[in-house]
Amino acid sequence: MRLCRSICVVLSLVSMGLFQVSGIMAQETPGKVKLLPLRVSSSRLGPDDLVKLNRVVTLKLAKYPAYEVLPVPDADPMDLMVDAGCLDFDAECLAGIGADAGVAKVLFTEVNEEGGRFLVQISLVDVANRESMTPEGGTGAREDLDGFVSLALEKVLGPEPVPETVLAKVDISTEPAGAEVYLDKDFVGVSPVTLRLKKGDYVLRMNRVGYKETTRPMTVAAGKAIALTVTLGKVEVAVPVGPVPVKEREIEKKHFYKTWWFWTTIGAVVVAGGVTAGVLATRGGGGSDGSARFTVDPSYAPLDVTLFPTN
Repeated sequence: MRLCRSICVVLSLVSMGLFQVSGIMAQETPGKVKLLPLRVSSSRLGPDDLVKLNRVVTLKLAKYPAYEVLPVPDADPMDLMVDAGCLDFDAECLAGIGADAGVAKVLFTEVNEEGGRFLVQISLVDVANRESMTPEGGTGAREDLDGFVSLALEKVLGPEPVPETVLAKVDISTEPAGAEVYLDKDFVGVSPVTLRLKKGDYVLRMNRVGYKETTRPMTVAAGKAIALTVTLGKVEVAVPVGPVPVKEREIEKKHFYKTWWFWTTIGAVVVAGGVTAGVLATRGGGGSDGSARFTVDPSYAPLDVTLFPTN
């Protein structure tokens, strides 16, 4: 008997330990919180306004990843309250509705009118402990109801979570390697390079000495890896055919009166002029004693021949 009691005690302790371990594991890997939003209730708004506000609530709740939001029931909240045997939409009543639906939290939104302005009131009830978060609502005009409902939801759910940016891994290589890589207008490295980019459209530009500049559009999807290899084309250099022309020498231009042929011509003219002068002097009135003189002084060049009479 003692042995049986000992075994039973040990088994009980082990089972208690297993329950404790399983409870710890459940805390370490929590799931989403199931939340049931009831239809927006108001006696001062028409059906179209209520449908619009229900959509505002649904879209707002979808931005909170911690919650698993159930579809909004088709039943009117007043009918649900009657079915639950409640007299008012207090925490006890809403918790009972949530327990029947098998959820952890219930959200109830009510819009009333006060002095020509609309008051938005939201209650978030925890089904397990039957506690309610019901912050003081604000009033506003009918056209501002969408914004007031959204702000009221943030009072009970907290600020709207900022979605994490999902980056995509992009590997860029070139053939040959060693090219400068530009993303749009920004230099991002020498190929091969690895980037992490947001989704969107980009333009790649690659430069390498001796190769043509290459551009390529690129579309990046969120979280989808890309491996891109670009072959660069060589720059073709035109080689001239035949001998390379040699630059002609510049020939110095000389003045015509500094050339040998000019003074040779002058000499011939002087000789011919001397003969003519002699003939003229002989015929000059019996005075056969006249003489002619010549000069090649450049200063007398315009005169060509100068005749000097002798006494």
